[in-house]
Amino acid sequence: MLDEKIATPLYEQLKEKLKNEIAEGRLKPGEKLLPEVELAQKYEVSVITVRRATNELRNEGLLEKRQGKGTFVAMAKYPKDLNQILSFTEASKLIGAVPSAKVLASELMIPGNDILEQLELPPGSQTVYISRLRLLDNNPMVIENNYFSIQYSFLLEENLNDHSLFRILKEKTGIQISKSKRTIEICRATMQEASYLQVSKNSPLLLVHGVVYGNNDKIVYVGNQIINGEKYKLHV
Repeated sequence: MLDEKIATPLYEQLKEKLKNEIAEGRLKPGEKLLPEVELAQKYEVSVITVRRATNELRNEGLLEKRQGKGTFVAMAKYPKDLNQILSFTEASKLIGAVPSAKVLASELMIPGNDILEQLELPPGSQTVYISRLRLLDNNPMVIENNYFSIQYSFLLEENLNDHSLFRILKEKTGIQISKSKRTIEICRATMQEASYLQVSKNSPLLLVHGVVYGNNDKIVYVGNQIINGEKYKLHV
């Protein structure tokens, strides 16, 4: 139990106790903590003390609060090198994680002129739009929104739930992705993005815009990645 007689505040004692349980594996990544009231009863402290201890552990990245679900031990962060020209599937396997995907949209679309300009297409051109939710070890990590010129319409017939887009492009066209131009900024999660990535609405996310080229130096696609930065350790 916690000791009221020593100088260390009770919230600090509770914080260290929970931190030790995480370090020793008694509280495992992804495990849900008891509700605040039950933790307060267990350690014979106030709910305010519990809240302060868990808030500090969240600030240190050891706990995470999921809207409407409670407080959980944070999952280990995955390394992601933004300088690598690798598919999500290839990059995931390099770090020993299991990649998967869920197609959110796969359709013909006339996008805004900014997208068409980047694709070097005239206004009003149809494009192939593919949006996917990417997961690592069944954890939602990234929303990918990509636009291709109409010559890539064969992608609409492909199974993109469990197959690498880079591999399909190579097999169907011989094109290998060789380079990209990227910009990175912070955005806030919309209601839909929050639902897909299992975060709160308005949570800060990384928005990576990219123009991706093949080995013939021609543009293959333009798109963006909406990344849950809390689950990644980024290398730039």
